Amino acid sequence: MPAERDMVSFYADRGALVAYNTKDAPPPYDSKILRADSSGGSWKLVYESDASFLVDRVSAGRIGFGEYRETYQSGGAYSESFVIVDLASGRKTEIDRFALSAATYRGGGGAPRRPVGAMTLGPDHVAWTRLVEGPAGSVTGELRLAPLADPSASQLVATSSDWVRPLDLDAQRFVYLVGGKTEEALHVRDLDGKSDKVLATGAVGETTRGEIPGFDRAAISGDWAVWLDTVKAATTKAHALNLSTGEERVLEVPGAQCSGVSGGSRYFVWSCGKGADASPQGSLILDARTLDTVWPMPTGIGVGLAAVDDGLLWFSVTGDTRTVTLFRPR
Repeated sequence: MPAERDMVSFYADRGALVAYNTKDAPPPYDSKILRADSSGGSWKLVYESDASFLVDRVSAGRIGFGEYRETYQSGGAYSESFVIVDLASGRKTEIDRFALSAATYRGGGGAPRRPVGAMTLGPDHVAWTRLVEGPAGSVTGELRLAPLADPSASQLVATSSDWVRPLDLDAQRFVYLVGGKTEEALHVRDLDGKSDKVLATGAVGETTRGEIPGFDRAAISGDWAVWLDTVKAATTKAHALNLSTGEERVLEVPGAQCSGVSGGSRYFVWSCGKGADASPQGSLILDARTLDTVWPMPTGIGVGLAAVDDGLLWFSVTGDTRTVTLFRPR
């Protein structure tokens, strides 16, 4: 499909391409969710809003995201609503919302890490981090989990004034992160709440320089969580952790300048830089179940290779024309 200039991110849902479109201008924004079926034709509008979208997950015909709105002439005050939109009908369901005053604003960078609004979506449940303002502009993150059938029946899973974030949801379990000033932990929780285990911990250093555990950016598919650790911006190791058995593996990393790992139901992909010959240098496709290398790679791969849904996504640029391709092996 053609990728329009204002399309800033892309997803996939059961063979359809999904795009987030917004204008590059001050608020109010003209943000849209668009969908394109594999049968062809043009992009079709699914949902439109004056907010900026903080898109987190597409799952089972739905897209979940935060709608971010700055308060006019507020000095940094804003509100965020967590919503789920049905990709077929465009019907919106609001899950929760919060607002922060200008007292919480921290401009200029260099401040210690603190929670941010975040959301992840599974087939039957939704999880999100809402922010609660305290004295003197302090902020606490509340991690909540709820069934999609009744979002008002949410349960509080964890709180932190340093870092707490949902990472992944499936039909049986919830993966999330809780961090303090010196350590961060990767948790796996059964959706029935009967079990909550810490599978990995890591030291937190100077977070303004990115010194946080690599599993904070893990991609998850099935039983595996996969992430890259970096040292001085050069990728050195790839790690895999089995969420069921606790098995750990160190994987080969084909090259440097990898920015992370993407994961879908079928593949993990290293997101590496583009080479001089337009090939994705060092990119690697792994089978999401076995972690074996998938070879040969599909022909015609452009840039920005990523694993999405049950396939792969990449971009191609020819002159002023930009296209996005969703590839689903037979």
